[in-house]
Amino acid sequence: MSRADVRGEPVEESEATAPGTVPGPGPGAVRSPSPLWSFGLLRSELLITFRRWRTLALLAVLAAVPILVGIAVKIETSDGSSLGGGGGGEGPAFISQISNNGLFLVFTALAATLPFFLPMAIGVVAGDAIAGESSAGTLRYLLVAPAGRSRLLLTKYATVIAFCLAATLVVAVSALAVGALLFPVGDLITISGTRITYAEGLGRALLIALVVAASLVGVAALGLFVSTLTGSGIAAMATTVGLLITVQILDQIPQLDALQPYFFSHYWLSFADLMREPVYWDDLVKNLGLQALYAAVFGSAAWARFTTRDITA
Repeated sequence: MSRADVRGEPVEESEATAPGTVPGPGPGAVRSPSPLWSFGLLRSELLITFRRWRTLALLAVLAAVPILVGIAVKIETSDGSSLGGGGGGEGPAFISQISNNGLFLVFTALAATLPFFLPMAIGVVAGDAIAGESSAGTLRYLLVAPAGRSRLLLTKYATVIAFCLAATLVVAVSALAVGALLFPVGDLITISGTRITYAEGLGRALLIALVVAASLVGVAALGLFVSTLTGSGIAAMATTVGLLITVQILDQIPQLDALQPYFFSHYWLSFADLMREPVYWDDLVKNLGLQALYAAVFGSAAWARFTTRDITA
């Protein structure tokens, strides 16, 4: 087997044609997979990822968080008392409003899962993307197929992004169902004190879920980069989750306030501004821009590392 085949790189005619044989299309011709083959690779990665017991367990835990929060609020307010003290009450954002309108459970569940549960799940999937294949001994064989390292890495990242969206929607849908079952629903009051219809509230809930999913693309790129540094899936997952925890701890230290706006988690809870009237876009734009920057930097680092490393497993 040639070195180009093992690395999964395009094979040029000058390398693949032996002396004395009839050349093919000509010098510089490149054998590349068809778009349908690329779509099949992505479909295969999605099926493999979402069929793993670990992935299903992570989604089940995420779905359970809104159920536990909803039951806790229902028990706490069963005597007719209110929970917390308005916007300044303890607990995640919007929690004091759940008993008045079940739709607020969606916002509360996303606020509760975003600091730890959601990024941890993303870190596990992203950290395992490349390192898991290497530790299982399947990475080399994936690269023998006409995928190419860049195409395979892009497919892995697209799969992690799909999981970001799926995980966020699982939390939102679970919270929406539990909120409708346990609490009244209807028109709701925004943070600014204005009233909007339930249909508009659903639209904002969907937009918030999409913003939360987009807030995780930086974590996904970071995890993918870590995954290219080691051949152990467990080590990559543990390192990614450890980095997530470390960054969030640093984000709470007042002495580091000059650096905190550059931490990927700093503007995560800015999605609450979508519940203002009018919407405050400043922190939302900063958050999305910061995630794009992290995705570009760590995505490029992952590509540089993966396309130059020696694959032995």
